[in-house]
Amino acid sequence: MTSHDDHRPDQEPREAPDGEPHQAPDQGPKDELNPEPNPAPDVRPNAEPDGTPQPVEQTEGQSEGQTEEREEEHAREQAEEHATEQRDEEDGWQGLSTLSVWANTALVTLFMVPGAVVATLALFFTDAPNPWALLPVPAALAFIGLMTYIDLVRLRAVRYRVTAERMEMRSGVIAKAFRSIPRERVRSVDVAAPVYVRIFGLCSVTVGTGESAGAGGTDQLQLLFVTAEQGESLRRELLRRAAPATGSAEGSEGTGDEAADAEETELVRLNPRWFAYAPATMATFGIGLGVIAALIGINAQSGGHGWRWISEQTDMPSSQEMSSFVMGQLLLVVPIALLSLMLSGVVILVLIAVETWWDYRLVREADGTVRLRRGLLTSVSLSVEGRRLNGVVLHEPFVLRSVRGASIRAVATGLSAGDAQKTEAKSRLSPAMPRARARELGAALMREPDSALDAPLAEHPRAALRRRFTRAAVCSVVAIALAAGLARLQQVATQAWWDGLQVAEEQFMPFPLAGPTIQATPGWGWFAVAAVFALAAFWYAVGSYRGLGHGLHPKYLVVRQGMAVRDTVTLERSAVIGWRITRSPFQRRVGLASVSATTASGEGMYTAGDVGLGQGLAWADEAVPELLAPFLVREEGGSGPAEPKPSVLP
Repeated sequence: MTSHDDHRPDQEPREAPDGEPHQAPDQGPKDELNPEPNPAPDVRPNAEPDGTPQPVEQTEGQSEGQTEEREEEHAREQAEEHATEQRDEEDGWQGLSTLSVWANTALVTLFMVPGAVVATLALFFTDAPNPWALLPVPAALAFIGLMTYIDLVRLRAVRYRVTAERMEMRSGVIAKAFRSIPRERVRSVDVAAPVYVRIFGLCSVTVGTGESAGAGGTDQLQLLFVTAEQGESLRRELLRRAAPATGSAEGSEGTGDEAADAEETELVRLNPRWFAYAPATMATFGIGLGVIAALIGINAQSGGHGWRWISEQTDMPSSQEMSSFVMGQLLLVVPIALLSLMLSGVVILVLIAVETWWDYRLVREADGTVRLRRGLLTSVSLSVEGRRLNGVVLHEPFVLRSVRGASIRAVATGLSAGDAQKTEAKSRLSPAMPRARARELGAALMREPDSALDAPLAEHPRAALRRRFTRAAVCSVVAIALAAGLARLQQVATQAWWDGLQVAEEQFMPFPLAGPTIQATPGWGWFAVAAVFALAAFWYAVGSYRGLGHGLHPKYLVVRQGMAVRDTVTLERSAVIGWRITRSPFQRRVGLASVSATTASGEGMYTAGDVGLGQGLAWADEAVPELLAPFLVREEGGSGPAEPKPSVLP
């Protein structure tokens, strides 16, 4: 290549021997209007005479030079990333386990590859050759590769650390996010290990504060996934009352863990016989009905021809034949159907209980933290600080109560999970067990010599029973009116109307039974059903009244209510932050009120319903003295509360 260094316009002028500046020989006199020197002629070998440049072929040396530059740039980027990671490690930042990528890839592969193979075989063995038969497997592999790459990028972007005061987390590739939680706000640490990550020795860690983060969410940090050792270390460190994050605590971590394990107090351990209580719920029949509803939905989606197609392909009877058989053998078919529904519900509920509560163990650690461990396919560990546990709930659904069973739930701060269902699941501290054992567990959790669950409860006024009888009477009248309407319908309906109903029913149900059942039922049968419903309504009213109660323990207040689901709540009196007294127009007529204790724990409010106004106010005033004092008018010569001021309560 030709060098043009002699023609550079920025070259400094050289001094002549006599001190005057030396003029280059190729530069003529400068124009006054254009003081810049004349440009040098284009002497490039690939230029045309008119000066138009032509493409220059890239030599092998230039290509190698560009490759070396790219390699050097890539090496610099890797060095910068390594330096960033090293700085993060020096600052205490840690990353997720690299095994999480393998775990997620294995899960995606487990679901994608078999489906792709089945699709390939289905397309390959068709009557005509299908060019799409070779597509599913490569497409599945490409999708798995894409998901693995995305997971790798996510893994490199997530960093977390625990300092003396905060837990911090960085995440995001395109939209960077930084979250930080003060350690004093940490209320619970959940360690969960689904079966597909447990194989790799991993677990997820969810650190919650129990506070709302808007849009139905909660303020929490979740790590997906870290090693089991890291998860246990995080759990202990974040729930440690002194909360040191660095220093000598790290060097003695193993000794501290062993000492903590040695000082654990076991409160309860799973007894396999408790699984017999799992089917004791109203959902036993509901699950079987759900299966039937799903089959009806599938038949409706097929235009009502699902069972017809099955009967044509097999030797099974048609829907009309099945319907005629059922209507002719009601005394035989109905008990068999109910037994089948019950057995299917029992099997499913027992399997769910085994998966949920297998290896169940509840312990109290040396620092007072209550720790729950359970799970077969998904191992769950939930820890709640002892000072956050403000009471327990003795949970007794009707069917479970009828077989003398119960379960225990926690009344604690920091267990909010964004919605009521998840919060309720997190608050469960035991499976269904014998009621006596559940009461013993509740007493052990409250750590009181005399259990608050054994405190005597005051009865509610008879006006509360009359209110429930009124509701039962209204429901009975509605049932009788409905029975009269159905009986009248049977009298005025023609055979053409029944035939039309059966045709419409066949479009949705494989066995049209509703129309024939209504047509075959005698008129007095509807009134018999209404009478049974009325008796059940009054029986329910009595049970609901008997479930009411409220009382006081030296440390706890106690509230009980419910018939279908009866809950006995014990709440620390020091955890009550306010009272809410409500009175409906019907309650005001009979001198009743609903007195609710508000708290930051559990559901946030626990109510003694349909209590006498003076009785409820006296109970609230004694439970938390001076909290209601500014709103009460006391009797002369006494200390008990009387009727409140009209300006305060209606």
